[in-house]
Amino acid sequence: MPATGASGAMTLITEYDTAGSPVRVLRLESSADGKAVLLTDVDERKPGIHREVRYEITPSELIAAIRANGAALPGKPHNDRLVSDPM
Repeated sequence: MPATGASGAMTLITEYDTAGSPVRVLRLESSADGKAVLLTDVDERKPGIHREVRYEITPSELIAAIRANGAALPGKPHNDRLVSDPM
């Protein structure tokens, strides 16, 4: 089964100052080549200091980390084999 690279982006956290300007943004996005996921943390909470940190991880490493540290959500049970829908 062929697989494609990652695509897209989402903002996880945005913090604002009292004037309503963003002072911290935590964003998750795919790399330009789609082979990695980037977590970007832009922090301007201290006046005059701009800090930007990027973390990179492959999608398979991210999936393994979530499976190792996350909790399964309750829901519909699934089978390991595909079954055709009779409808």
